[in-house]
Amino acid sequence: MADFAGAQLYVCARSLGTLLRVEGEIDASNAEDVTQGIRRFARLKTPLVLDLRDLSFLSVEGFRAVLVLNRELQHSRVHCSVVAGEAMRPLLRIVTDNGLPVVGSVPEALQVIEDIVAARRQFLSDLLRNRQRDRHAMRAAAS
Repeated sequence: MADFAGAQLYVCARSLGTLLRVEGEIDASNAEDVTQGIRRFARLKTPLVLDLRDLSFLSVEGFRAVLVLNRELQHSRVHCSVVAGEAMRPLLRIVTDNGLPVVGSVPEALQVIEDIVAARRQFLSDLLRNRQRDRHAMRAAAS
């Protein structure tokens, strides 16, 4: 647990990714510090679940920090799901085209990650199968 002047960040490593739960308040005084704390875990390049259900307050500056962080994660190709709570809902209603991958719960976020992993495995399996088929076809044509 890390404390950022009114916001607490709890970390739980899961087999599918990292769960980051934030409680308390994110406002102008601590938004950058909370974001820096989350960035440390983004460097691991594993999927993140940002659980904001237990925030009691999220200022515009805090919301802006979440949006910037989301863009950074997308740019670095780190999957992130955001579990929104009551403090975030008014901002989500105002800023509708925000690009945040909002899900309804932590289990839903973990299911999204599991689906992504399964789709990647299937893609790689199909790719390998196609390469093997192409090699066999080239060998047969050369014979």
